[in-house]
Amino acid sequence: MVLSLKFPSLISKDFQKYTAGNFFAMNGIWINRVIIGWLGWELTNLASWVGFLSFLLFAPTIIAGPIFGVIIDRIDIKKFAIYTQSIISITVFILWFLYFFGYLNIYNLSAIALNIGVFTSADRATRMSLVPRIVDRDTLANAIAVHGINFNSARLMGPALAGILIKVIGFKATIFINFLFLIIMPLTLYIITVKDRDASNQKKKNLFSEFLDGVRFVLNHTVIFEACAITAVFSFFARGTVEIFPAIAGGVFEVGAGGLGQMMATAGAGALVAAIFIAMRRSKDQEKGIPLRVYFSSFMGLVAIIILAISNSWLIALSSIFIIGYSMTVNGIDLQAVVQLELNDSYRGRVMSLWVVLVIGLAAISAILMGIFGDLIGIRNILVISSLLGITSLIALLLLLKKKI
Repeated sequence: MVLSLKFPSLISKDFQKYTAGNFFAMNGIWINRVIIGWLGWELTNLASWVGFLSFLLFAPTIIAGPIFGVIIDRIDIKKFAIYTQSIISITVFILWFLYFFGYLNIYNLSAIALNIGVFTSADRATRMSLVPRIVDRDTLANAIAVHGINFNSARLMGPALAGILIKVIGFKATIFINFLFLIIMPLTLYIITVKDRDASNQKKKNLFSEFLDGVRFVLNHTVIFEACAITAVFSFFARGTVEIFPAIAGGVFEVGAGGLGQMMATAGAGALVAAIFIAMRRSKDQEKGIPLRVYFSSFMGLVAIIILAISNSWLIALSSIFIIGYSMTVNGIDLQAVVQLELNDSYRGRVMSLWVVLVIGLAAISAILMGIFGDLIGIRNILVISSLLGITSLIALLLLLKKKI
């Protein structure tokens, strides 16, 4: 009874299976991030290589993501999801093989990171296009929120589990266990029923033309354009803060690796609370347009960054980080739900891949710029400046779109 009232999407047996398989996949992704980062440090003792490996894991989303979005709109999405998840799993198995037999070096580790980055960029858009084909439309927003709970639970558990496993049983066993975590998802997809794609009369064009069609669709759709505009502003001015947490931990509060762990866990806790809150709100009654809480939480998150920047209290800093994690998740889940509910399957892959680029690509660019200017004018100063620019941009966007709060 509680399940049907609070999480109606989980009544679907197929979505239950998908959520269970995705739980292992999400934890596997976070565990893998820790493994590759730590192996990079173990092999080189150079922070530059660690940063480069992280770049390889995320940068392909900016370039390959939109291409995969076009492909997703053309092909059998279930098969494509199985292929991409299987390739990621096999790549992790190759990592285990190289490490087990002593053949791993920083160069083939970089190739592995790049391959995982490319196919993870495909997987992100695939997952967002797959969920609407598993659940009914009236539980779609709730399903997206449940997916957010899954992601943010893994965000808390995955890195901690990776650290424990590496310490207790070592890299060899941890990498193999991670392979087992990841292979569960493609096996699960085999037994899930995916609805047929919406009928479309669109003529097939070349990849670039279809990509441009997706861009035009976003620009001409008022609600989706507004959701993407808010996503872009918040990603560029706020999300980069999380990516420079190591610099904030070491260069501002001087709390070391332990403090960094507290910051990551606190942001994850805020994100998890937000995801649960949204899942419990988004039940049978679908909200139309941009929810008011998206604007409120976006402003709240930007103000929390300013408080983080000017505070000398570690407790206040962690409280601000909790709010930042909460606001980022409200922004992400609610806006994704808004976009998904306005789409049909003909454009879903292309539009959601563009949305992923806005979330991840702009956050990556933001992190690079915040790091550069943080070195030049101070980390605290760039956090304040970025947040004030974000607040100004959101206000300008509200006025431009004539949105009333």
